[in-house]
Amino acid sequence: MAKLIWKLGAAGLPSALAAILALSAGPWGATVALAGRDTPQFHSGACRGAYPGWLRGVVDGYNDLSKSPVENPSSVLLKVPTPRALSPGDERLGFGDGLQAGFKLGVDYGAELGKAARTRDDVSQKMANLTAQFQAYMQTHCVDPAAALNWDTTFMNEAQTSTVASLNEAQLAMHLAATANQLAIGAENMAQEAREAQAKGDQAAVMALRAAAQSSAQTAAGFAQMAKGHAATGREEAVQAIFDAQAAADRARKAADSVGG
Repeated sequence: MAKLIWKLGAAGLPSALAAILALSAGPWGATVALAGRDTPQFHSGACRGAYPGWLRGVVDGYNDLSKSPVENPSSVLLKVPTPRALSPGDERLGFGDGLQAGFKLGVDYGAELGKAARTRDDVSQKMANLTAQFQAYMQTHCVDPAAALNWDTTFMNEAQTSTVASLNEAQLAMHLAATANQLAIGAENMAQEAREAQAKGDQAAVMALRAAAQSSAQTAAGFAQMAKGHAATGREEAVQAIFDAQAAADRARKAADSVGG
């Protein structure tokens, strides 16, 4: 599971968890100061909860469903049902800890990912820092091998319409939208350079820049199509990513078409 998370984390960047609160009595168990837990069961639960929490956070942050920075990461405990596969006691407490830690960082990451998909802001370093913090949490808790949760049956909302698998697909669509936007920005920049070259009478530069802009536009359209494919299993959480990816592809095409011969 840890190796998969490292892979997903590294592939998540468009170019390239915070104080843990005590849990109140409820499905997670009696009130406990989580920071003092140091048992294999607790670490196993934290390891198994961190990535689902991260996904819930990324999706909520991207879709502006949670504020950034998160003031109360324990709110995720009300959203995500306790997986039955977890043993009562430390493992469930650890899962809650991991869920909160992943969620808090995920919301911040998702908010930055939304900027990467819709704006010209360079947020790559912020996203890299958040990914590094998440990976540090995982390295702390994923010491011993832990059986991964079933992504298709681990529900991530009370309505049981979202699973770890569907949220993972949604965040993939969001990363594709961010990449499409970066390609659109590139096409727009090249179109502007082509117009400047045209004003100077440098037709060779115009032709080269137009071809490059067209290539970026075609690639952006491909990423938008891939986003739609992931959104089919990403369900409602991926709808905004589809819109963002298509809007980026349209901008890229418009920019390429704006360059005359």
